Amino acid sequence: MSRPPCEVADVIREYGKQFVQTYGRLLDLIHLRVLHAVENCRTAALGGHIEECDQCRHRVISYNSCRNRHCPKCQGAAREKWLANRTADLLPVPYFHVVFTLPQLLAPLALQNKRVVYGILFRAASETLLEVAADPKHLGAGTGFLAVLHTWGQNLQHHPICTAWCRAVVYRRIIPSGFPRAGASCYR
Repeated sequence: MSRPPCEVADVIREYGKQFVQTYGRLLDLIHLRVLHAVENCRTAALGGHIEECDQCRHRVISYNSCRNRHCPKCQGAAREKWLANRTADLLPVPYFHVVFTLPQLLAPLALQNKRVVYGILFRAASETLLEVAADPKHLGAGTGFLAVLHTWGQNLQHHPICTAWCRAVVYRRIIPSGFPRAGASCYR
């Protein structure tokens, strides 16, 4: 596999110090560790090993990875496995893709209060999806969904969104006994 022309690690090497000087007061120690890990991933800084062909003696140096869960180099395979597993979980029905965006004015607040602000974003998304689906003017039934938090846009700018995939079919709960009582509907 060939190396892309520009990687996240290249951006961190070029602008990381300036970024930390400018925004360091907003960063936790965890963020600084992630920046350091991604910057040094698969470089001599983390050590490595030499692979040598037994026949021609050709040598290839392979540097160690950081194995940080936020590193795009290290987590590429894990991301693909996660996507495959989630795809296997999906029912063979159509889905809707719904995006809930945190207003830009609140984004700086989210950087300093992640758990609270992102929790509110997820609750608002969940309650909205369930309320709209239950409304007889829309579906009039329950629905299921999977929601994921994205905190950075493709341009590497802070842009928190909650993305949800919702089933495009409805379900109704069957009464626990399994049989309707006289004069009762088996659905509620």
